[in-house]
Amino acid sequence: MRKIDELIIHCTATRAEWMSDNSTVAKVKEVTKWHLDRGWSDCGYHYLIDRDGTVSEARPVDKAGAHAKGHNAHSIGISIFGGHGGDQDDKFDVHFTAEQDRALRRLIAQLRMEYPAIKTVRGHNEVSAKMCPCFQVTPWLNSAEAEKKPERKRIAQTKTIQASSVAKMASVATPLVGVVGGLPWQNLAIMGVLAVVAMVALGVIDLERLKKWDKGDR
Repeated sequence: MRKIDELIIHCTATRAEWMSDNSTVAKVKEVTKWHLDRGWSDCGYHYLIDRDGTVSEARPVDKAGAHAKGHNAHSIGISIFGGHGGDQDDKFDVHFTAEQDRALRRLIAQLRMEYPAIKTVRGHNEVSAKMCPCFQVTPWLNSAEAEKKPERKRIAQTKTIQASSVAKMASVATPLVGVVGGLPWQNLAIMGVLAVVAMVALGVIDLERLKKWDKGDR
């Protein structure tokens, strides 16, 4: 088995409606015919992804492809149906479907698991002077990673204490302030209530926890 350490993404440069009444298998056979007419031994790609997200195998993975000069020996070529008249800096959804987006991501993840040596995933336009695959692969991949790892906010930013609730807590303690000169145990009780109010105001104790304490739920 040859060493595989790279995935290269392509497009077929066909219109969205191209062979729309035909099966994925029929479309792959047609693309294979184009490549055979060029004198190649088989389809240049190893996988093709149809408009509905169907993934079809073409050239066996254990054989070097014919899709990116200088990179065929150690790469797998994946092509997506679509991309006619596209530019290398177009957005993915300009030429391809959401089903193709999901299918391509799944296939990339699957191949990375099967071939751990794969470190690079890039478009044909990154290794040749081509428009193919009519989008920038790296930003497209990174956009998914950003969605999986949303920025974590600090606790101080995510916890908010309503001023009105703090005011209510303070109002409970206010009548007690007038009897601070009372018995020692009363003074301790008053100080305890005021300490709780202060901790709520600082966000050390949230109001939901106070409600649970009041019900006896510790």
